[in-house]
Amino acid sequence: MVEGPTNNLPNPEFIQGKKNSRIALYRYANFSRLYPPVILTHGTFSNALICKNLAIFLNKAGFDCWIYEWTGHGLGEYGQLYLDAEGFALHDVPAVIHTVLAKTQSLTCSWIAHSGGGFLPLIYMARNPLLQEKIQAIAGMGSQTIGAGKTIIGKLITRMVPVVNTLLGKVPGPFAGLGPEDEASGFLTQWSQWNHSGKWVGTDGFDYHKAMGKIQIPAFFIAGAKDRIAPPEGCHALVNSLGSMEKSFVLCSKKNGYQEDYTHPRLIASQNAKKEIWPMILEFIRSVK
Repeated sequence: MVEGPTNNLPNPEFIQGKKNSRIALYRYANFSRLYPPVILTHGTFSNALICKNLAIFLNKAGFDCWIYEWTGHGLGEYGQLYLDAEGFALHDVPAVIHTVLAKTQSLTCSWIAHSGGGFLPLIYMARNPLLQEKIQAIAGMGSQTIGAGKTIIGKLITRMVPVVNTLLGKVPGPFAGLGPEDEASGFLTQWSQWNHSGKWVGTDGFDYHKAMGKIQIPAFFIAGAKDRIAPPEGCHALVNSLGSMEKSFVLCSKKNGYQEDYTHPRLIASQNAKKEIWPMILEFIRSVK
């Protein structure tokens, strides 16, 4: 494995997308073929680096790991393609899955994600239920679509984000202390609309909440007790909507015996997550047959 010179990630493989856009993939290779390959990905304001240590952890446990860096994030490029949340799901997800399965000569993969990266494949599978066999299992940390607008502060944020996006042409991540990446796409505007209205519907009226019942793959979702971006209630509702016979939900809180009441970023990137959350994810993807 050759490390990149500046970001301490493996040298990227690029997928060229529509309108001069580009997706970056970083592989932590394991050729044992004991398990299907694993795709890991991040959420908004973020990039591949947040998945790096989890990928190394899973790789050492025998998994061929691929970090998917969204169009326009990290070494990915928007080109002239500025997607909404559905766009990322329908443009990026199939391209990433196709590339990983082709490169590994596998029939299926597991998907592990933080934040918005956790519901992207659900959108893709909802629109393409016959293709869900390509994903053997899904695990999400702090992933939800309709729960962030329940409080007064949540309602205010989900109103303000689209305004900021329109006025500035982006929602500034580093400046606002939200993460290393600006969000210049329409992802947050659509996510805000879903959370403010409490309705997970596409721009064409497609009912994603209803379509979740068609998704049958094993699913494991984790929420943090102090996660204000992905409130536990929203994460739980997402899990409950799935048609999977094998699905589980864990709330990581002191009350439930965990080291802390986890916030959004600490679900994936903290020493306590390494000790408490990563092993649960490893056990889950090992258990799926």
